[in-house]
Amino acid sequence: MIKKKIYPRYKLVVIAALCLFHLSCKEKTNKEIENSSVDFVTETLGDVDFGKTKMSEYTPEIRENMKQLYEDKFGLFVHFGPYAQLAGEWNGKKGAAEWIMRRSFIPVADYEKEAAGKFKPEKFNAKEWVDIAENAGMKFIVLTAKHHDGFAMYKSKHPYNLHDFAGFNRDILKELAEECKDRDMKLGFYYSQDQDWHEKGGAGNDWDFGSVIKPADEFDAYFQEKAVMQIKELTTNYDDIFMVWFDTPFQITDQQSQLMMDTVKENQPGALVNARLGNGYGHFDVSIDNGTTPSVSKATWLSDLKVPWQTHESVTKHGWGYTSRGAELDRSEDYSDFIYSLCRIIGNGGVYLLNVAPRPDGTIPESQVNSISAIGEWLKVNGEAIYGADPSPLTFPPYAITSKPGKVYLHLKDIEDNQVQLTGILSKVNKAYVLADTSKTALKFNQENEKLTVTIPNELKQPRVTVVVLKIEDEEAKVIDETLQQEDDGTIKLPVSKSEFAIRRISYDYEEQVTHRWGENTKQGLIWTVNVKQPGTFKVISEDSGNDGFIYTLKTANDSLDLNAKGEIGELTKKQQEGSITIDDAGVHKLTVYPKIPASKATKGSYKFKGLELVPTQN
Repeated sequence: MIKKKIYPRYKLVVIAALCLFHLSCKEKTNKEIENSSVDFVTETLGDVDFGKTKMSEYTPEIRENMKQLYEDKFGLFVHFGPYAQLAGEWNGKKGAAEWIMRRSFIPVADYEKEAAGKFKPEKFNAKEWVDIAENAGMKFIVLTAKHHDGFAMYKSKHPYNLHDFAGFNRDILKELAEECKDRDMKLGFYYSQDQDWHEKGGAGNDWDFGSVIKPADEFDAYFQEKAVMQIKELTTNYDDIFMVWFDTPFQITDQQSQLMMDTVKENQPGALVNARLGNGYGHFDVSIDNGTTPSVSKATWLSDLKVPWQTHESVTKHGWGYTSRGAELDRSEDYSDFIYSLCRIIGNGGVYLLNVAPRPDGTIPESQVNSISAIGEWLKVNGEAIYGADPSPLTFPPYAITSKPGKVYLHLKDIEDNQVQLTGILSKVNKAYVLADTSKTALKFNQENEKLTVTIPNELKQPRVTVVVLKIEDEEAKVIDETLQQEDDGTIKLPVSKSEFAIRRISYDYEEQVTHRWGENTKQGLIWTVNVKQPGTFKVISEDSGNDGFIYTLKTANDSLDLNAKGEIGELTKKQQEGSITIDDAGVHKLTVYPKIPASKATKGSYKFKGLELVPTQN
């Protein structure tokens, strides 16, 4: 049995996070890291969020699938389980989607009777699902094999499953696996390894079993007897698996994470594992839900392997699983946004997993199919700028940009006055044209040093997102130095829009240029690279929406200052912080802010942080 120490301070943190967010709360001490000689994928300091997997684990089989993931860019996420049977309601009241058992505190016995016991997806058709994914331009599918409610969507040896418990005499995973194999569609399985609200030893259920976090021996018994065994089933019974997508690591230990990695590897040497396994393990990193970033991120790339990060979104509202009020909506007004999300994510080095939520009978609502099919229609014309594309050559692109050798692709959702401008490309542009224009009619453009203006006539504008191709004389675009520069008056501006994220568990609002869900935990660092010409002592002015009690720390090479987010909640305001901070030497510096005391529960989801200004003090 794997032993685990549970520290009291973890319990409060995990309970709060479990109720509100899908985040990892496991910590690793600095001493442990200092004593480690393992060659990690990425160098990590402090708490490990991603980067614990050894480079030797990137075997030829893993590398082949990672290259394929980087090439494919776009996959279908499917949240399907007994929660669909409830359609987002419990006892006549609106509830959550896939989280309804926990959010409505449904007892295990009642959930078994009203959700799991009645769940029989008679109209499930694997061919239709693969057709939908193919028509959307998606290259792989990830289906929930077991979500947090503990119900297995296949004939597992554990009795709480679709075949034995619900009496549904079909294996939909097998049917889907066979169809995917015939159609060259890659298949992955989602698995909730830590939370299991059906089991006494699984994390999460405190309304039936008394506590969210379970004693180590009880959790380990659940983990060994159910979670590990079901992963063995999933990785042995369904032919080749492209990936195993784990979720919400709360209580899992380092040893248990490694055991799960080993279990997957033993049966599926090429299967990719995502970072939500926990404790820094996994082959690729994953953002928070709907996670975005202001900058291109190549932090996970190896010297000889491009390792993308991944984010996910849903075409449904009010949850990831089926609800009658959120899964049947006409989202036609949002088609352009879905397409542009894909462009942004690929342009910043990511992979996009877009979710649908089938009805209880196994059919995917037409409105959802229409949403992802609109992306597929766009990709038929513009796929060159997505599939296999590299990120923007600019670290801080002003809009969605992708690239390939000798080409830069500008993804334009809005074109004002028939012109698009770009600052930062130094490579000579030899030609510009609209990708959808089969004749590749040359567009008029003007290039002066790093400034470029391209004119797009009305007849070449595309209905949703127009892609302009820049053919450049260099294989890889040369760009300006994007290091932030101290201003002539000595002020140093640190906008979030010019920051890099220390971890993926944070998001960004492109319209307001502010953080989203920053302040939830102490690993959410923001990093700026600044050229300081006039060192000295600076007062600090922050711009945020206020969050009483939230404290974060600004650090320079030799100094630090705790900043308080107190202010008017909901309204962006500037305020001078107490104290000052010193930068001793001229040169290029890394300045960071990290949460010290996390934002209060009541407002952390709505807290907005726009940035800092360091203003020289008067001597």
